[in-house]
Amino acid sequence: MGFSTRVRSSRVLPLFAGLGALWLAAACSGSQKKGAETAGEDLSGPPPPCHKNEVREYFCDDLLPFSSDKPAPEPYQTCPSNVGVKGNTFPATSSWARFDIPRTEWTRKRVPPGHACCYSWCSTLAVGDVDEVDQTSCQQPNAMRERLCISSAEAGVSDAAAAPNEGCSAAVVPPPGVAFTPPKAAALDLQATADKRGQGLSECCYAWCSKAPLGTGLGAK
Repeated sequence: MGFSTRVRSSRVLPLFAGLGALWLAAACSGSQKKGAETAGEDLSGPPPPCHKNEVREYFCDDLLPFSSDKPAPEPYQTCPSNVGVKGNTFPATSSWARFDIPRTEWTRKRVPPGHACCYSWCSTLAVGDVDEVDQTSCQQPNAMRERLCISSAEAGVSDAAAAPNEGCSAAVVPPPGVAFTPPKAAALDLQATADKRGQGLSECCYAWCSKAPLGTGLGAK
């Protein structure tokens, strides 16, 4: 009986060892492949164009290091050429944000002390259905008006607004992080969008009313 048990054990151990070696080889191969893909991606170039139903999002920082192993092109070499995506409103299509020269120039002219570094990436827009916009939400007790402004879609959207706002979706689905009570859909705010265009920003603004928590005093007076 004891001899039989030892024989089975001696046969099983090599089997587990073989499986372990195969798993280790697969893990190493996957890691090497991922490393090769990352190495092959040029993160030092300009931000890539966004596709249909994608919007460009931005991040600017004045506190970035003044030296970097991979600096942005001159005369912006005090800025890194890329940073990790942060503060995105919609799901980002990449984990990296690349240095954005036009946004950096625009920001430095308007925000002192004038040495901001700005980065951008593409995010997937949550296109909304105009028929799901609640036209009576702002008439409800304790209603609180909210607004979201995003970049105009470079490659267009599947349900575009009328001219001159063709780069805007007629409605979007605001994510939970930007609303007290996220609606099913929020309609394009034409006046707020026009105001942004007057500031030199190609943005689309959307408005809706959330129900403010009781006791906060945030609702409509």
